Amino acid sequence: MGEDEIFIKVRNVSKEFNGKPALKNVSLDIKELEPLGLLGKSGSGKSVLLRMLRGTEEYAPDSGEIIYRVAICPSCSWISGPSKVGTPCNKCGAEYELKEVNFWKDKRMRKLLKGAIAIMLQRSFALYSDESVVWNVLEALDRAGYPKSKRMKRVYELLDAVKMLHRVNFPDTRDLSGGEKQRMVLARQLALEPILLLADEPTGTLDHETARVVHRALIDSTRGGTTLLVTSHWPYVIRELTEKTAWLDNGELVSYGDTEQVVSDFEKEVGEIERGEFKKFGEPKIRVENLKKYYYSASRGVVKAVDDVSFVVYENEIFGIVGHSGAGKTSLMRIVSHLDPGTGGGAWVRSGDRWIEASKADVDTFIGPGGEIMGGTTDWRAHFVGVLHQEYSLIPGLTVWENLTHGIGLDMPEELAQMKVRFMLKGVGFSDEEIDEVLPKTHLELSVGERQRILIAQVLMKEPEIAVLDEPTGTMDPVTKKYVAETILKARENLGITFVIVTHDLDFAKKVCDRIAYMNSGKIAKIEDLRA
Repeated sequence: MGEDEIFIKVRNVSKEFNGKPALKNVSLDIKELEPLGLLGKSGSGKSVLLRMLRGTEEYAPDSGEIIYRVAICPSCSWISGPSKVGTPCNKCGAEYELKEVNFWKDKRMRKLLKGAIAIMLQRSFALYSDESVVWNVLEALDRAGYPKSKRMKRVYELLDAVKMLHRVNFPDTRDLSGGEKQRMVLARQLALEPILLLADEPTGTLDHETARVVHRALIDSTRGGTTLLVTSHWPYVIRELTEKTAWLDNGELVSYGDTEQVVSDFEKEVGEIERGEFKKFGEPKIRVENLKKYYYSASRGVVKAVDDVSFVVYENEIFGIVGHSGAGKTSLMRIVSHLDPGTGGGAWVRSGDRWIEASKADVDTFIGPGGEIMGGTTDWRAHFVGVLHQEYSLIPGLTVWENLTHGIGLDMPEELAQMKVRFMLKGVGFSDEEIDEVLPKTHLELSVGERQRILIAQVLMKEPEIAVLDEPTGTMDPVTKKYVAETILKARENLGITFVIVTHDLDFAKKVCDRIAYMNSGKIAKIEDLRA
């Protein structure tokens, strides 16, 4: 790579948090307009490097340097990419000059450069949800100081670039799908005319079909002068979006080169999920018959979230429900888990010889398996069905240890509780050293991936008869995903738990589930049997 092509030089950068290394002597060159991927498992340092490039104060390097090579206008200080050196400024017409900026040493230039760097964060839809699609883009253009007379034309261009013209008259962004919200975030960031767009797991929580629409929007909309840098632990995302890839592991640069080669090496290192031998199913455990969930939306009219669905899940089965965003998966899961009532048909779960109607708003009192009197909506669900919600959260203010023990009503001797907690956390991929680190932490001190794994462990701590997991791998890297798959398979084998896994991750479902129901527009299109 010639010196003239280099946009950003990262030189021997290191960073520690609380004495723990996050980056260790990382060096790489980033070429202008060449999409770069940062690949690695959770905690590898990807997001740390991304925020360091963004100029977030708490991510200043402990050692090393980041050098930006940019074109700057000597008259109005407008900044562009280095290829613009010697051409007229976009704003005032003066000729751009080359400037090398030591990003973390030059405070004035760092502030100026940050205005030319846009960022998309994982699980963050930075929109004004009460406002319309058009207003959200206009607000971003106003903030960027875009000429008023040209704003509506620019709104059209931006919505076209991110494939959102079909929503141009949409009055409220709250009713957009996850993929549409992410494209709106992209449109708002592009309104700033950035020279660098940093995308941190931009499609980690989206189904593959929706993610590919967002990917296409990212590629098409950054061709005109924006350099794209993407972090992801999903190999297919890095393949689709980038030309070069840097693989990070434990804060160190493992390899840097052409995307296909680096991603292939990463996949070999991760290995495959092994299903193991299929265990014979028991009697029916969940029965769904002609189930419906209709409701009215002001912007969409009558929505058929679940539309005449029927299926049976057997005891000790791992049953998958897959489909794109908005297919009806979560609505179906909430009814089966007795979180929402249906509006037609029925859903039942079995405990012992008794069938309980989960799709009704109220459940009569009945005798539990131990002879105890049970009733109401929460008693039987807490006892029989463990649920991991998509919008998960640990109990605020409690440590991980407290969340996994008395926070969920676990009543057992301290020594036994210690053994069980460590067993479950090891099952979802934590080492002994990592367990010691996370147990005293609260949810605010954990990464997204750590919280997700702890919540799966929390569900399994209760040893429910049925475990319903809604998007259990949404933000997980392939290594952690493999741990979780093995945990689910072992829990089925050792604890006799019946699993319903609701996911848009078809690859994961095919490697873990015995059967998969494919949902689309509230209906089940087919059920695939994956047993050998």
